Amino acid sequence: KKIDGLPATALGQVAQTTVSKGHENATVENGPWMITLDAPSFISIMQHTRNCALHEEVYHAYITRASSGDLDNTPIINQILKLQLKKAKLLNYNNNAEV
Repeated sequence: KKIDGLPATALGQVAQTTVSKGHENATVENGPWMITLDAPSFISIMQHTRNCALHEEVYHAYITRASSGDLDNTPIINQILKLQLKKAKLLNYNNNAEV
């Protein structure tokens, strides 16, 4: 029920990913299914499944994927924002959006 609405082609892709991650017995019909944050998997889930909780879980994981642990890009993003603001001010704009 969690993946209700997902088309067979997307299920096949998800099952194939699951097999490649070490679950040799994964099938399109019976799973288990491993959903990744790669575009094909993410887009299929967001477009086709009817499960709102799954949408929320996958979306939250997608938008926070580089904001913690070893892959935390927060300091880099903050530096980019500061530099963009500095550039805007040098060009006599109030913020980067005005540039």
